Amino acid sequence: MELLKAMKISNIKGIILFLTLSAIVSSAYSQNIDSLLKRSEFYRTVNPDSAVSLARQALAKVDANNPDIAARVHFSLGYAYYNRNDFELALEHFSKSLKLAEQSDNLQLQASLHNRIGNVYQLKSYFAQAIDEYKKALDFNYKTGSKVEIARTLVNIGTVFAITGNFSAALQYMLDALEIFEQSGETEGMAWTSLSISRLFSRLEINERALQYAENALNHYRRLNNQTGITLAQTELANIYYHTGMHDKALDLLGKVIDENSRNRNIHAQAANYLLMGIIYFDKRQFDKSEYYLNLSLSLKQQVNDSIDMAKLNRYIGELELQKGNFTKGIGLLNKALSDAQRQKITTDLRDIYFSLSNAERQKGNYRKAYEYFSNYSALKDSVNASQIAKLEMQYDFEKREREQELITRQREAMQQARLERQRMATLLISIALVLSLALAAVVFRFYREKKKTNQILVQQNTEILRQKNEIENQKQEIEAQRDLAERQRDQIAEQQKQITDSIKYASRIQAAVLPGNQQISSLLSDHFIYYQPKNIVSGDFFWVTQLTDGRIAIAAADCTGHGVPGAFMSMLGITLLKELTATQHFESAADILFRLRQLVIASLNQSDMDSDSHDGMDMGMLIVDRKKMEAQYAGAYFPLLLIRGSGLQAPPQHSNPITDNGNTLYEIKGDKMPIGHHIIEERPFTNHSFSIFENDLFYLLSDGYSDQFGGPKNNKFMMVNLKKLLLDIHHLPLNTQENILREKFEEFKGNEKQVDDILIMGFRV
Repeated sequence: MELLKAMKISNIKGIILFLTLSAIVSSAYSQNIDSLLKRSEFYRTVNPDSAVSLARQALAKVDANNPDIAARVHFSLGYAYYNRNDFELALEHFSKSLKLAEQSDNLQLQASLHNRIGNVYQLKSYFAQAIDEYKKALDFNYKTGSKVEIARTLVNIGTVFAITGNFSAALQYMLDALEIFEQSGETEGMAWTSLSISRLFSRLEINERALQYAENALNHYRRLNNQTGITLAQTELANIYYHTGMHDKALDLLGKVIDENSRNRNIHAQAANYLLMGIIYFDKRQFDKSEYYLNLSLSLKQQVNDSIDMAKLNRYIGELELQKGNFTKGIGLLNKALSDAQRQKITTDLRDIYFSLSNAERQKGNYRKAYEYFSNYSALKDSVNASQIAKLEMQYDFEKREREQELITRQREAMQQARLERQRMATLLISIALVLSLALAAVVFRFYREKKKTNQILVQQNTEILRQKNEIENQKQEIEAQRDLAERQRDQIAEQQKQITDSIKYASRIQAAVLPGNQQISSLLSDHFIYYQPKNIVSGDFFWVTQLTDGRIAIAAADCTGHGVPGAFMSMLGITLLKELTATQHFESAADILFRLRQLVIASLNQSDMDSDSHDGMDMGMLIVDRKKMEAQYAGAYFPLLLIRGSGLQAPPQHSNPITDNGNTLYEIKGDKMPIGHHIIEERPFTNHSFSIFENDLFYLLSDGYSDQFGGPKNNKFMMVNLKKLLLDIHHLPLNTQENILREKFEEFKGNEKQVDDILIMGFRV
């Protein structure tokens, strides 16, 4: 027995010792990797080779069963390769880290990885891929709710737009980011964004603004004691000094910057510095020095496969060859620069290269080509509308105040809503009290009648005349009492109904205020009508017309779940979300807008697959029109788009049920059979229908309220097929006349029947 006890005690002690050692080893494992990653991060900018070595040591220690730690290590190693300009290796490890982050559902790391992959594509001049990655990062940032990371991603997107010539969108993204950084007190973010805005203004040759933002960035970086940021800001200041004619001051500052970038082994930055020095010496007509620095820049760019500013570099080297009289080689380099600029879509470089080619062909005596190049130069020069960008920046402070006023207005609306809720509760309590009073009166009246019958039995000996007289008098009093009671009840009910109706009418004014006004719609559409008839004062149907950030026009019609007050609440949610999406984000297609709107509606209503009773949402049709390209896109959630055009013109793809009359055809482009909201099937994308448009095309967006109305001799539905025939019959009339005919036909068909649903029909030409 004693021996068995001793063996049991020994086994327990062994297990405890094993668990303790395992915990110590696990903790040491994690701490060792964290230490290596911190050291790698420290050396990332000052000694990239050491950063790579430390990150590889950490990778060798990673346990394959711990994807979260493995994802962090691959991210750190990819970042180290990125700082060492080994972009292919950086992409390889960023991609591995992304797969591991997806396994562990690490949204924050996924956002950082998409941003870093976008940085690599941007440096390799793959701008379309860079935008795609930045947008993915922005989606993850919105999911995590990190305002600072949202702002960083907005600056990345704005930077690519600036490089590719979309200056208005670029500045809007950067100003939005700057506001977020200022509200968050993020000094480094303010510095970085100010530097990006400075580069944009410098590209547009708005030098005064560029200098202001560059100095702001430099001051922020100096307060943070961030030497890398100081160097970047000084580089931009040197560029501005050059553009303002202070060549010697620019060269002096460039000398200091090049020394710092050489110490940090930043080859990309050195190449850019030498390029600017070569340009300055070219303008000073010191062509030997210019050629030396330009070739030095070219050598460094080839060393690290850097394609940024290659168009500008080849243009100046080509200009040097022209100065030597080597027209064939010079024009060849200019054409190479033109190809680079066209591929990268850099508007300002294209403008300058066309000017250089025009001069070169003129010197050769080829005046026809010279004229063609100069025409292209003039067109691009006019397209860079710097004054519009300046106006947008000047509106920044005004929009801040406008948003503050909007916040105050929303607070007032919330207080008004609370007041209306209190009134509703008071009305409900009064109604309950009235019902209880009536019930009590009925009980009392019943007892009274019973007592009266008893009294009648006791006074049977009275004469018949006296009994009849008393009975008549009692009936008279009873009738008068019932009449008075009925009048009081009628007055109370009428007052309550008036209060409720007034509240709903006030709500309808609020709803009408958030819908786009006729003046706004007329400024965006050439001609239109809107037949908008709620069933119960306020409506679950709504319409929306706006101009997107890229200049295209978006037109939408929607039918929310229910009608009356419930439908109105859903319509207010839909209008608010739609306004926020179209004002702050860029979308390539109509289907993208519906898909993103559906995500926001599901999130706003807290819907999930577990909530089988939640069917709230909305049906919608979304049409996006590009009048410059004469193209349109349509996506629908149950809603169709009706299009009338000449029968001899091209039919839109994927149409159905065409109807032809007098040389014109009505086409129907159906939407997907799923709502903007939770649906029983999986969350799949909406179908995007793209098609060409013609000058006299007539569009109709409509809800199902008109076609679902009951009426006529047999009290049947009006039906969509009859509505389509009616539209085809009247389409040649003015749009306001069409609206009047639709109203008259509806009232005639409805007759004495009640309106069954809200009605919305939009007819317009673009």
